[in-house]
Amino acid sequence: MIMATEKSLAAALEQAAIPHRNVDVGNALKVVRPSLGNEAGIALYRLLRLVALEDIIGRGAAGTAYIAGKKLGMSLGIGKLEDFLALCHSLKIGIIKVPVLSAEKIHVDVYECVTCSGLDKVGRTLCHFEGGLIAGAVEMIVKKRTRAHEVTCIGGLGDKACGFDLEFR
Repeated sequence: MIMATEKSLAAALEQAAIPHRNVDVGNALKVVRPSLGNEAGIALYRLLRLVALEDIIGRGAAGTAYIAGKKLGMSLGIGKLEDFLALCHSLKIGIIKVPVLSAEKIHVDVYECVTCSGLDKVGRTLCHFEGGLIAGAVEMIVKKRTRAHEVTCIGGLGDKACGFDLEFR
């Protein structure tokens, strides 16, 4: 029994000596799952984002998801809109279209949105993470403070796409 306790103590001391650091984008995208592959089901993401976070944080989960998305979008180091669209495609966030793109206004539509496509209407917008992600990436591309406002939502409101109006400050 004492031997097991000493081993546990030694393991704990060894673990404590390893400096803690945040998981960055590059590290998070390193997926090694030889049997299961590098993709998990959308249901798992939705359970975390729409059920668990709202249960823990309440309606404040929307703001938390937006800020998380914006910080992530800003940290991607993307300098061109085409590169951001390619990343969204590879991560299967949705089918992204930009029907309005000018120096004053940008509107982004997300079809088949990962967060809400297929849900029954709930009477409110749901895709705060995607809005934040778009705002953060666009902010880094245009070098202007950017905010996204979700104006349409597939699962939340029954629209054909999740639409985001971007405003510059």
